[in-house]
Amino acid sequence: MGNSRQLVRVYIINQSLHWFIIGMLIPVITLFKLEKGMNLLEIGWIAACYSATVMLLELPTGGLSDALGRKRVYLISLVILFISCFFLLISWNFITLAIGTVLFGLARALSSGSIDAWFVDEYNRMEPDGDLQSKLAKAGIYIPLALGLSALIGGILPDLLGTRTVNLGAGIYSINFIVMGVMLIVQYIITKINVIEIAHTSRSSKILDGFKRLPVVISHSIQYGFKDTAVLMMLLSVFAWGFAFVGLEDYWQPQVKGMLGDKETANTWIYGLLTAGYFLSASVGSLLISSFSSRLTLQTPTLLFLLRLLLGCLFFVLALQNNIPGFAVFYLILFMVNGLAGAPGQALFNNQLKEENRSTMQSLYSFFMQSGALAGGIVHGYVAFHYSVSTAWFAAAAVLALSSFTYLKIPEKISIKEETANV
Repeated sequence: MGNSRQLVRVYIINQSLHWFIIGMLIPVITLFKLEKGMNLLEIGWIAACYSATVMLLELPTGGLSDALGRKRVYLISLVILFISCFFLLISWNFITLAIGTVLFGLARALSSGSIDAWFVDEYNRMEPDGDLQSKLAKAGIYIPLALGLSALIGGILPDLLGTRTVNLGAGIYSINFIVMGVMLIVQYIITKINVIEIAHTSRSSKILDGFKRLPVVISHSIQYGFKDTAVLMMLLSVFAWGFAFVGLEDYWQPQVKGMLGDKETANTWIYGLLTAGYFLSASVGSLLISSFSSRLTLQTPTLLFLLRLLLGCLFFVLALQNNIPGFAVFYLILFMVNGLAGAPGQALFNNQLKEENRSTMQSLYSFFMQSGALAGGIVHGYVAFHYSVSTAWFAAAAVLALSSFTYLKIPEKISIKEETANV
């Protein structure tokens, strides 16, 4: 890789395109499951299948990334994601949907932290005293914008081309999976050409040797994660985040569907617009924290405590909304606050890690998030089915508010301004 500016550009392009592809499904994925005949409880169980798959495979695949190389494992994840996309497209019942979702989870586990760890390693090698948080925040601006644009397109596609897939015997939301499959091929080619990885000395080019190293890599990373107070508190915090946000991600579409009533069929674009709006809001949050972080005197853990507490309050208020305008306003504010917390949280976590276990630790972080999502998928599915979506969101609000106190257990050694200068 030529220089750090080029490295940042490649990283932003790769991750923006990756999440653009994923974003094609976000505005319609729950509607797609409803179209396949699933009820709210079954949707919760399918979400739990996804979370369980990612949770069980996060550490092995993260260790594989540390052992074999981030680029190689990421390319494998794209192939599996393509297969998952095809399987979901042809699914016809709960079992086949669950199988396709498990494959989707496997791809997610393989890709989790791989390119992120590649970027951090390469950037630290080029710029040992560089401003990592500002670069992550910059990516945090473009990635939500890519997701937002994709979600907008994904919401419009069923209206524009859905009838053609219906004529072929599929549902109107199947067009999103077809477009996603084509773009995965493009992403594979671009990654193969542009991502250049300098292998760490501990990394083996032989796949068999990489698998042999997995137990050692995973064992050391788990011990590191549980012995370090700051890392452990952040792992508990992301568990709560996963618990809460899976309820929002899985059930905001049925909630909006209920508000629209009979108008829902003719207004599928609203789902795309809301999804695009929340990614745009997340991007605004990243932009704001990037612009003002050097002026803040708050300690990073204190800032994250306040933002997490605010997120819990916003979940509670969102659950009280019963019309589209009110829902949209608080929905967008919620994701802007979530975007504000993104870069400081990433930088604080990465500061605790070493290069030889960075990808595995990123996977441990994701493991805790998916563990929370697994628990949340089951709990929210049960509560939403037997009571209401709003009730499930009240529970999520309480969990988020309580989790904010984990940040107060992290030693407040440096402020955001100092952390930005020293990363």
